Amino acid sequence: MLKAKREAIFRFSRLPLKNPASLYFLQHLLEAPGLLERISFVSERDFLPNTVLIAEDGSPEAGFELELGAHQREEVSIVNGRLVRQLHRTCALHVHDPIQAIEALQHLRGRLYAVFSFASEVPPWYRAVLEPNPAMPVKGEQRRRVEAALAEIVREQVDLLLLAITLRQEIEEQLRRRDREGFLRTAPLYNAVRQRCLWDV
Repeated sequence: MLKAKREAIFRFSRLPLKNPASLYFLQHLLEAPGLLERISFVSERDFLPNTVLIAEDGSPEAGFELELGAHQREEVSIVNGRLVRQLHRTCALHVHDPIQAIEALQHLRGRLYAVFSFASEVPPWYRAVLEPNPAMPVKGEQRRRVEAALAEIVREQVDLLLLAITLRQEIEEQLRRRDREGFLRTAPLYNAVRQRCLWDV
């Protein structure tokens, strides 16, 4: 696999690069002892901590980006009755200059995930070195099942939250009317719903 990685970097370095200084970075990858062994080529950088993106001229992606110590999280919230998914990404170091990136890599001891972005179709020599993103679930049917399960959980939690609010209003009304029997019937149900609800009620 090391030979295939070296070949992929060499071939990519021969293409016209969006940021010409990226050539120096690619040469550094080939020459740095031990670094080539810690590189994994992936098709997407989502949720990965240490990534580098290098683009061929004509690619829609940025010319060069190195992110070290990145942290990405996905939040789901309700806005106007609709579920809204938002991605938040922060990183300890974000570099657009390949020369500065070479210096930043001197301190990296972990794995570096690399993405080469092409102007046209991805060549077979690059597909041969691609590995699945370890931070992402498998694509296709399994991913659809995971997303469907998450959507069901969110819908269930919204239903529980609405039920908890309704029961709490009933309890307050029963307390106001001093309806002991109604309170004793509704309070255990309210407590059970609160325990199953992920939000504070």
